[in-house]
Amino acid sequence: MKEKIKLKTVVGTTYYVAPEVLKGNYDNSCDIWSLGIILYIFLCGYPPFEGDNSKEIFKNVLNSPLKFDPADWSIISDEAKDLVTRMLDKNNKTRITANEALEHTWMKVT
Repeated sequence: MKEKIKLKTVVGTTYYVAPEVLKGNYDNSCDIWSLGIILYIFLCGYPPFEGDNSKEIFKNVLNSPLKFDPADWSIISDEAKDLVTRMLDKNNKTRITANEALEHTWMKVT
């Protein structure tokens, strides 16, 4: 298995940046977070962590729980919500991997 390279430069687009990137210690699992943000937006039309400016968004990424507003998410399958939840796990050590995401039940639905 390849050794994971830890990165420390805080970079990224505000809405898509993973918590560990904001803390300055991350690896490629932050890409799963960003893809989870994209999936969340595709499914409901807005990002999960919002704010009036970058500072507020970053604060919400770090501190606010992931929510699924029933007004927008009641028609979304439990499998889709589970995948999004696992992709947006704030702990990058327990966050779903790319391979696991591809094997997720929601990805297998035809």
